[in-house]
Amino acid sequence: MAKSTRGAVFKALPKRFERAQAEAEKAVTRGVKATLELLPAGPRKSVRALGGQLEDAATDIRARGRQALRGVEKRGNKLVGQVERTVAQLEKRGTKALKRAERERSRWLSALEAGATRIANRVTSTLDLATASDVARLSKRLAMLERKVGGHTTRSRAA
Repeated sequence: MAKSTRGAVFKALPKRFERAQAEAEKAVTRGVKATLELLPAGPRKSVRALGGQLEDAATDIRARGRQALRGVEKRGNKLVGQVERTVAQLEKRGTKALKRAERERSRWLSALEAGATRIANRVTSTLDLATASDVARLSKRLAMLERKVGGHTTRSRAA
């Protein structure tokens, strides 16, 4: 229950602050008017003129602040644009570097494969190893010879 009460109090705080500020501003305004009423006409006019100058200066300062804020926002937008362009350039450079590395990798791989093929061909030709086609021819020849020999043996048994 303590949390819900605390939450309600915190929600009500901004409204209370606004009311307190409004009341304080009214009290200050009443105090200034009462003080001005106590002054003679000449000094009262001078104080009001000074108050007007202060209000004009405050307005000028607010306008300058808004103008400075717009300038900062423009600079920020320019900076964001520069960062985006730089990121795009870096991405483009990265893509180019990746493509270049891929080309180099392919080139080196094909060179290695060609070298390995040459070495394998030299080894097989030096060792005089039978190829798959050689083995296939020999198995056909052997089958043919077995058929011939098999045909002779059946005739000699029959006789």
